[in-house]
Amino acid sequence: MTGGGVVVLLTVLLVHHCSAQEYGKTGGSITLTPRIKLSTPPNTILWKWGTKKVAEKDSPDLPTDYYGWFQGRTTLDDNTGSLTIYRLSSGDDGDYSVEINGQLKVDKYHLIVKDDATIPEISKDCSATECTLKCSGSADENVSWLKMKNGNNPEEEAVPTLKVVENGEFTKFQCKLSKPLSYKTSKIMTLQEIFQAQEYGKTGGSITLTPRIKLSTPPNTILWKWGTKKVAEKDRPDLPTDYYGWFQGRTTLDDNTGSLTIYRLSSGDDGDYSVEINGQLKVDKYQLIVKDDATIPEISKDYSATECTLKCSGSADENVSWLKMKNGNNPEEEAVPTLKVVENGEFTKFQCKLSKPLSYKTSKIMTLQEIFQAQEYGKTGGSITLTPRIKLSTPPNTILWKWGTKKVAEKDSPDLPTDYYGWFQGRTTLDDNTGSLTIYRLSSGDDGDYSVEINGQLKVDKYHLIVKDDATIPEISNDCSATECTLKCSGSADENVSWLKMKNGNNPEEEAVPTLKSRFMNLN
Repeated sequence: MTGGGVVVLLTVLLVHHCSAQEYGKTGGSITLTPRIKLSTPPNTILWKWGTKKVAEKDSPDLPTDYYGWFQGRTTLDDNTGSLTIYRLSSGDDGDYSVEINGQLKVDKYHLIVKDDATIPEISKDCSATECTLKCSGSADENVSWLKMKNGNNPEEEAVPTLKVVENGEFTKFQCKLSKPLSYKTSKIMTLQEIFQAQEYGKTGGSITLTPRIKLSTPPNTILWKWGTKKVAEKDRPDLPTDYYGWFQGRTTLDDNTGSLTIYRLSSGDDGDYSVEINGQLKVDKYQLIVKDDATIPEISKDYSATECTLKCSGSADENVSWLKMKNGNNPEEEAVPTLKVVENGEFTKFQCKLSKPLSYKTSKIMTLQEIFQAQEYGKTGGSITLTPRIKLSTPPNTILWKWGTKKVAEKDSPDLPTDYYGWFQGRTTLDDNTGSLTIYRLSSGDDGDYSVEINGQLKVDKYHLIVKDDATIPEISNDCSATECTLKCSGSADENVSWLKMKNGNNPEEEAVPTLKSRFMNLN
């Protein structure tokens, strides 16, 4: 009897701690269904996210209550107890549990919300006899390879990298990145593309293409081609090299190694190059791509209720990565097109990096405070509207604006009027549909930090307001020597100075300097 009791206890504990893993897609929906079989609709249903309530039905004849940021995007099925959550984001990750008719929760679900799998790109690392193919992707994506023979269905191999030989049985290859709910495949790469060396040159720079064949003595004949056209040709060791077409005057051939150097590169030099040594068929092939320098990136932001997504400007041929910094530590680099940031995360500074094969540029560093606090400027005596960055599909139930820790405006319920507080009364309006706050008759006393809570959520939108007077009308003074005059401009310390310089009949040129030196004064 004692032994049997222990077995039953262990069984109950195992069931109680069993948690189903569920996956949802960012922006999509998911339905969590109790595993208990119900013969009749339940009297009470309670769903929780961790310890917080999500949805609760106290009685069959009462409506369902929804809580927190699940309001407006969650539905409960009264008959089955199923919970459906819409517009999923990573903020919905976590442990969910359900109680039916007041029973202890025996159904638990661990929800993980994932983005779609990314479209992979293949890179290669080649030795003399083989190439290793690598596949781009994030750490939470599974990598596999589709290998194709002529006319056959592909074979799939789940390995992180793939070794390929030039005369192998497979002729085409494709990388596949998988997540629990989606997968994406790369472009197909052929053996010819794999064993054709890819070379990058910089616009205006030079590049040297070197035959991979090892030469024990200088070659007798060398022929380089660009597609089917000749670039450089040496017919005999005792004859000079001939150069062709627009490569003349900017190309040199090394007689000893067979290397070809092209100067003053432009995108017109893009294409396929090949070399024949001592009359052998071309075994060395190169695809040349000429690129401009990487551009200097700028960061933009897109907010949800719990996080901010950083995006980086750049052209389609630039690779994006992010440098994430903790206080006092070296940055960690993550190669993703966009970066999700939470306000209380471990990283405090962020920088975008745009890379091309031969150069890279980084953006200005952006701090967490800059990410989650928008700087707003208002004019003395004027007005300003602060608009929540969160996207609302329906008018919010509750809205609370604060100035520091003090309340500015509060709406407790859709059917109640808005309350205004302190000296904001009589000069502030709240838009019930968007949550926007407009302040009139601004003064420097309105300077400070503003925050908003929508539907009881913690404030994720913050604004630092600075109220400024109009710019003053400047006056110019001058300090002249025998050869030049230095022009100075009146103004206050918080005004930026620039100068408009005009030629006869032309639009002015603007130069942002505090003073301006001029050798010739034209007063007309």
